[in-house]
Amino acid sequence: MKENFKIMVAAGGTGGHLFPAIAVVQKLEKYVKKIEVKFFGTANRIESKIVPQSGYELITMPITGYSGIFSLNSWLLPYKIWKSIKICRKEIKKFKPQAILCTGAYISYPAGVAATKEKIPLVLMESNVNPGKTIKALSKKATFIITSFAETEKYLEGIEKDRIKFFGNPVRENMLQSLDKEQARKQFGLSPEKETVLIFGGSLGALTINKATEKVIEHFKDKDIQFIWQTGDLYKTEKTNNEKLKIVPFIDNMAMAYSASDLVVCRSGATTVAELSVCGKASVLIPLPSASNQEQLRNAEVFAKKGAAVLLNNSEAEEKLYKVLEDLICDTEKIKSMETEAMKLAKLDAAEKTAELILSL
Repeated sequence: MKENFKIMVAAGGTGGHLFPAIAVVQKLEKYVKKIEVKFFGTANRIESKIVPQSGYELITMPITGYSGIFSLNSWLLPYKIWKSIKICRKEIKKFKPQAILCTGAYISYPAGVAATKEKIPLVLMESNVNPGKTIKALSKKATFIITSFAETEKYLEGIEKDRIKFFGNPVRENMLQSLDKEQARKQFGLSPEKETVLIFGGSLGALTINKATEKVIEHFKDKDIQFIWQTGDLYKTEKTNNEKLKIVPFIDNMAMAYSASDLVVCRSGATTVAELSVCGKASVLIPLPSASNQEQLRNAEVFAKKGAAVLLNNSEAEEKLYKVLEDLICDTEKIKSMETEAMKLAKLDAAEKTAELILSL
């Protein structure tokens, strides 16, 4: 066990960028007697709540994402980048970390640039198949780039292979805990014996998935199938909870929800597909079409190609989801095969390997 270690982490904007970083930090805490951690982020995104709640200090920056050429926010972006890099360099000089971990997206860019200028070892984590602009920009000077998919290497042209580490996407430890399926269903007020489909589209929901779910529930109302449906905070449905349907705006315990389900319908963000794999869940993946780098489509394609999921385009979901589910639910062997293939994609030791690599710097 290491005596002391200091690390700074740039992660946030979305849970997909934040939670893998927290998983790594929590693993580091088990390997170091005295660890000091500081996060870089913004004051108005998910990290502003989750990081302090998790017990870590958050240093905020004015950095924002690109909002389009006609946005005032975008015109101010060069200044915000400069200001954010300045903040990061100042905090790095003061804290003197032994490593800096960045998980991608705009929040990581200032910290990554500052790390290279201050000559601090920089570790990047790319959760999607195809790297985003920030990871690509920082990868040339990064000490290591950790990938979640073997396929990512082909997108990192010009990067030495020994700097690319295919460890997988770290997930929160509670996702690795085995929960009883029948007990999990009871927690949602559902029958412990009936086949269960979990449907969700993220914390804010997904309009297309929600509209498709309305038709799905109507189609299956006389059949012996039950549903857990996370609508998101903004979507309102006229349907109500009953013995075969549990509707919630947000699920706090996703491990419990996965345990209760036989089949999952969801988007294909990096953290979601990582959770599906470690939980060994068959899924219908509906990629977010507006994802800037088509990263959700690439993630879903990998799962579909391996036989771990069915890929359904967003434009087809409303009309075809109920039929896809009907075909799958009738084919228990197919679902078992998908579960097996999903588990083959899992990297249960991703957080552990990432933590060990960081401590070796």
